[in-house]
Amino acid sequence: MSRPAAVLSLPIVAAALVACGGPADEATSRSVEDAPPAASGTLRDPASGAMCAGQDVQVSRDDFHIVLDGTCGDVVVTASRGAINVDHATSLRVEGDHVTVLNRRVGDVVVTGSDNALNLTEAGNVKIGGDRNTVLARNVASVEFEGVSNTVNPSNTPDVHDDGQDNRVL
Repeated sequence: MSRPAAVLSLPIVAAALVACGGPADEATSRSVEDAPPAASGTLRDPASGAMCAGQDVQVSRDDFHIVLDGTCGDVVVTASRGAINVDHATSLRVEGDHVTVLNRRVGDVVVTGSDNALNLTEAGNVKIGGDRNTVLARNVASVEFEGVSNTVNPSNTPDVHDDGQDNRVL
């Protein structure tokens, strides 16, 4: 077959595979929840609307506004002055300042930055080393303070360890 004829036949072969239920048809019929986890990797400064697919996330650019879909691995925010909405994460670390986090379910949370606001539904152990942070949550496994003037307001009564000053669990 000559080269121009081979190039022209590629779209016909692809259309035949789709019509016969080939790989392209299987990929589009699966739901996002059924999709296999992505190869391990890290999303660095993702665009809003990015799919986590089990990947870790690293946010390092300031003045960010990010909404992440799916289940994320470890989420690390080293940037400041921003907001991130992540549904599920294995863990969350906020090192920047003036960050707002919305999250439904997360494992352990570490906050070393200051003046942050975290609105969590379900969280594992929460460790706050920065100053003037606020954490709202429905359920927190435990709280450990090392910073100054932090507030945690859970609906449950978690174990509390306070090595800081002027910290409160409401």
